[in-house]
Amino acid sequence: MPLKVTKEMSTHLIKYVRTIDVSFNPFDNRTRSARELLRQMNATRYSRSNPKLKVNPIVSGRPDAPWVKFGFVDGTEKRFDSREFLVDEMLMDVWRVAMKMDDDFELEGKNVEDM
Repeated sequence: MPLKVTKEMSTHLIKYVRTIDVSFNPFDNRTRSARELLRQMNATRYSRSNPKLKVNPIVSGRPDAPWVKFGFVDGTEKRFDSREFLVDEMLMDVWRVAMKMDDDFELEGKNVEDM
């Protein structure tokens, strides 16, 4: 059975993400996933949960391939060629990384709020 991430879980896990860069050309059909991810990440519940989160849309007029890059509190990054992924697939990978960080922080006695 696939992993199900609830709204409450994603609202907590977004605290482990510091930056989201979304690069796309708005007139290119290959950018659907990137644009939808940008729309979802601008949800009010995420900005309330993580006021330090910076969502950076990078709008291009050139026919470059769309991409999405997540920066985490520990300095790691995860980059996607969004043509190859659905939004749910990208987010599931991000939530897995954040869950691992959540577990590691808990074991080390750290708090993400202090980062």
